[in-house]
Amino acid sequence: MLKELQFEFKLVSPILWRLLLLVLSSFGGSIVAIITTLAVVFYDLSKGNIRLVFIVFVAILLFSDSNSRLFYESGKGAKDLSLVLITLYLVLSGKVYLQFSYTKYFALYILVALVGLLITNFSFLGLQKLISYSLIIWVIPVMLYLIFNKGEGLLFFKQIIMTFAVLYLISIVLSRLLPASFAQFGRFNGIHRNPNGVGIFSTLFIMNLFLIRDKVKTIFSNKLFYAIVILFLITIVLSGSRTAFLSLGIFFIFNLFRIKFVFGLILVSILAFSYGFIMYQIESVIIAANLQNELRLDTLSYASGRIYIWQACWMEIQNNYWLGHGFSYEEYSKWDKAYYKILPMLIHNYGNIHNSYLTIWLNTGLLGLLAYLAGIITYTIKNQFKSKLLAPFMFAAMFMAFFESYMVASLNPYTWQLWFAFFIVTVSFKPSVINDKIPKEGAMAKEVSSVN
Repeated sequence: MLKELQFEFKLVSPILWRLLLLVLSSFGGSIVAIITTLAVVFYDLSKGNIRLVFIVFVAILLFSDSNSRLFYESGKGAKDLSLVLITLYLVLSGKVYLQFSYTKYFALYILVALVGLLITNFSFLGLQKLISYSLIIWVIPVMLYLIFNKGEGLLFFKQIIMTFAVLYLISIVLSRLLPASFAQFGRFNGIHRNPNGVGIFSTLFIMNLFLIRDKVKTIFSNKLFYAIVILFLITIVLSGSRTAFLSLGIFFIFNLFRIKFVFGLILVSILAFSYGFIMYQIESVIIAANLQNELRLDTLSYASGRIYIWQACWMEIQNNYWLGHGFSYEEYSKWDKAYYKILPMLIHNYGNIHNSYLTIWLNTGLLGLLAYLAGIITYTIKNQFKSKLLAPFMFAAMFMAFFESYMVASLNPYTWQLWFAFFIVTVSFKPSVINDKIPKEGAMAKEVSSVN
């Protein structure tokens, strides 16, 4: 496995050098970091290196979620401008390719969100967020199409997997050296802002690993593949994310028993709405296993404060039930301040609703929520037979969305993984070549048989 690791590290080294440059630029302050980040993105765009642009861009999204200024400076300030650069490149070079985007599945949701924003509670920040959300749904699959159409699909899969494996390995080391920035209250948060971010990212990434391996059996040796999976499992354990464990359990169990989409959707909904009852039953198991501290038994019954924010959110939803309060309302309006006296424990959540469905409902109303779910369900039903893992992936992702609001935002380290998974399902590969030397640009063109 050591020889294979050396080979894979050579493949990923060009990307790691770019990311190291972004980190070093943070020592010059936010302006230097932003200029450097944009320069790197612009350089690769000018060379047509979409594969490198994609990986650097999603790494920037990860950096933007960090507590540490080492990563934060080159992420938070540059991610919006990087998206603008990429968008301009695709438009000006005529690479729009709307037929390969997922805009058609979420066009109704975007329309409802726009109407609601204009009618109910307009804000320029909300409009900016809606535009970026719309662009991500278009940009991510189009960039992936360009990468695979160029014949770099297998190389791309290897590089993006190894890039985040290296980043997470580094973050584990940093959490031991600098716990104030990379560990929070005894829980590992790594490059992310909080431990729950680790749980969301690692869960989605592990599921995407299996989606990729389902398409490309020999992308890595079994030893290296499971070593990478174990690395991300370790980060989930260190983060103490209970939702991540439950979501991964859904993914593997639903795949094992080949649970059909409609039945699975009903079952996931029942599991989510039965959270209180399930947690009550689990308490005795946790006590018997003497894992009270590791699984934070004291916060289990009220979902670490989520119950209170859900109650407040439901009260606020009643004020504009059908069209909501405007896109990203929960982020900029400080709406939760009015409920602190009614629900004293609400302050624990700092305004984060921790539920994608309630957040969508609050922002875009019931009409927006139904439109969003229609897009997800339509895509999954249409493509579920292209991969046996698509339905389990969506069951797990939608369950996790009951306890986290990651589906609502665009420029975060999580949502792009949904569109990434959608694309993987539609790609078909021929049998892989033997990895005995580093492939050159376009050398894997024969690997891709179709991009639907």
